[in-house]
Amino acid sequence: MSLESDILSDLRQLLTEHGVSARWQGIDLLVLVSRVKREQQIDMGGFVDSPELSLQVPKVAFPNLLPQFGERIAVEDIEYRIS
Repeated sequence: MSLESDILSDLRQLLTEHGVSARWQGIDLLVLVSRVKREQQIDMGGFVDSPELSLQVPKVAFPNLLPQFGERIAVEDIEYRIS
């Protein structure tokens, strides 16, 4: 087995044990949620909120395109904007 396949296998096991449901563009996903420190960052035009959480999901879970900045994803029925 390659390192990549080992990592994917481990991630799938983590998703099975600790994953939460998410939905993006009609696709049901199982994701791992990491909380990140919430603060504001300076950006063009002023301060913007930093990300509230991080989602880990295998790239192979997406059949065609990957999610893009600004799109929305629902995690356990709460909608978040991808930033």
